[in-house]
Amino acid sequence: MTGEGNSEMKICEIQNGMKKVNIEGKIVNMNEFMLVLDDGSGSTFVRYNMRNLVQPVRKGDRVSVKSGDVVNYSGILQVKLSRGSSITLVQ
Repeated sequence: MTGEGNSEMKICEIQNGMKKVNIEGKIVNMNEFMLVLDDGSGSTFVRYNMRNLVQPVRKGDRVSVKSGDVVNYSGILQVKLSRGSSITLVQ
């Protein structure tokens, strides 16, 4: 099961097992390895590594997440980023 390719998906549309998903939203909470992203349709956790950040981000920023894989971790749906994934600021 894959995402929509290059187009953005709404967070409410993501499902466990999807690959290469692109989402966009506002960072409502974060720490050094996890963002909570909200796009108005819902919110999700985004697990990332510093190498995924194109530039520094902070709570309140609107960001685009590219090429994430949707996983279910302890009953919580989240987007996991790998080496080819990225997080960029949206102007």
